[in-house]
Amino acid sequence: MDSTDVGVLNEGDRACLDELGEYLVASDSWRRFSIWLLHKHFEPGAGEVFAETVVSAPRGTQTAPVARRTAVDLSATSLRFDPEVRDGLGVVGMEFADVADFGSTATMTADDEPVLAGIADRLGARGKTERFGVRLIRDPLGLSDDEVLLETCDIAHRTLHCSVGARGATANAVETTWQWRPNPGASGPAVHRYCLNQCTLDSGNNHFITGHTNYPDS
Repeated sequence: MDSTDVGVLNEGDRACLDELGEYLVASDSWRRFSIWLLHKHFEPGAGEVFAETVVSAPRGTQTAPVARRTAVDLSATSLRFDPEVRDGLGVVGMEFADVADFGSTATMTADDEPVLAGIADRLGARGKTERFGVRLIRDPLGLSDDEVLLETCDIAHRTLHCSVGARGATANAVETTWQWRPNPGASGPAVHRYCLNQCTLDSGNNHFITGHTNYPDS
């Protein structure tokens, strides 16, 4: 995005997403997990983690670094897989939220490991481990099917803002998070990809103050 092409999905990306979507629906995990484009807006400092807070008015969320030592009530909401780990899943927590903001969604536990392992295996087989990660599906803002979260970032304050917008109303937006749903009885694909988050870009393809970079390299 902006001067990079991190938001552009190539044929291999789309094939990987299709396979992941079919797997999530087949494993009945499509309500629990979404897939997100691995990107970073700014770097955390030593001993920091990214924490999301819910804003009630206007509806939205803010994600910013906090000291890990103070994050005692936080649980992971977004993760990636470390391709260098050979023993176990190599799960790396990327974003966290207060358990009070999980609502009816259970935090991730060992019961999720089989599905996460299936996702990790498919990412690894396609060489996309550093391209896509996993997000726990929560809805603290009560979004309707006609709404989507729109991301902008404030580099000066190291804060990612997500506001609620009308689906399809924002020009020049880039999808960053996807959920899949069964599509029974349709003549097309058996699963339907559904965007949950978009990045908003201005006319110069800038993501508010700056854009995304690939993970792990900038």
